[in-house]
Amino acid sequence: MDEEGKAVLLSKIRVLRRGEKRRTLKFLKIPESTYYKWKKVLSQEGVSGLMKRKRKPYTPWNKLMPQEEADVVAAAKEHTEMSPREIAVLLTDTGAFSVSEKTVQRILKRHNLLAIRPKEEEPAAKEWHTKTQRPDEMWQMDGTIMFVTNWGYYKYIPVLDDFSRRVMNDRLMFDESGYSASDAVEISLAEAKSLGHTLDRHPLLLTDNGAAFSGWVLADYLENRGMRHIFGRPYHPQTQGKVERFNRTIKDHIFVVNYDSPDKLQAAMTEAVKWYNNRPHESLHNVSPNDVYAGRMEEILQQRARKKALTIERRKIYNLGK
Repeated sequence: MDEEGKAVLLSKIRVLRRGEKRRTLKFLKIPESTYYKWKKVLSQEGVSGLMKRKRKPYTPWNKLMPQEEADVVAAAKEHTEMSPREIAVLLTDTGAFSVSEKTVQRILKRHNLLAIRPKEEEPAAKEWHTKTQRPDEMWQMDGTIMFVTNWGYYKYIPVLDDFSRRVMNDRLMFDESGYSASDAVEISLAEAKSLGHTLDRHPLLLTDNGAAFSGWVLADYLENRGMRHIFGRPYHPQTQGKVERFNRTIKDHIFVVNYDSPDKLQAAMTEAVKWYNNRPHESLHNVSPNDVYAGRMEEILQQRARKKALTIERRKIYNLGK
């Protein structure tokens, strides 16, 4: 309908009573809101105002700039092992702009780069009843079995800082005895001190009540070290949920191949622990255990907030100025 037809129609409908007006508009399949909009335009701009106008394409104010989207695609192609969440964190922390996980996911889907991945790390099971407030307040320890082809079974006894989730040791053990557990703690204490942690108060150690952890050997060692030892609930491994979660994650990461010597498995374990400690954890606001353990968490979160604010301002200028 051209502008003159609209004007004629408006003049005829205007004189109708309200009920008749409504029925007529319904018969003509013209929404009441459209009728009143035309009426307003006619009174303000005349017949010429009723001409159809091409709407300006809508551009969201926060749409990524072309270079930003190109950077997301390039990062995804370079780091094929990373999830959209990890790519978003990488670009936000090392790039020139801030980007969310959902935005990365949409871009990768549009470019057919969204690979089918294993389910993202689940949160650890029920935590210890009192949340820790600082690194080295409490460590969790648990043993897990590792297999080496033609060599048999080895044990890995990780010690994990409850607050930061940083894993303090990566050495394989021949067994899961009290002596091996004591060695794992000793290695972890040395690691903490090498990172500048004075350990004025030794960490509280949380384990299950397995033979290696409940025997006299570890008890004597901890007493000599001045460390307190507490046990999780019997038959309730979720109390050590964080270290249990780590054990599953690390096995999924390294056992994509078989190892035919202890040295090869040890090298893989060292790299896997390094990967885990440097990887951003969703439960730590996408900060890595290494950064949390070093006390850099608040600084990183503040930097991200500043970068996000600057990114928003740049996108507003770019998108709304078109």
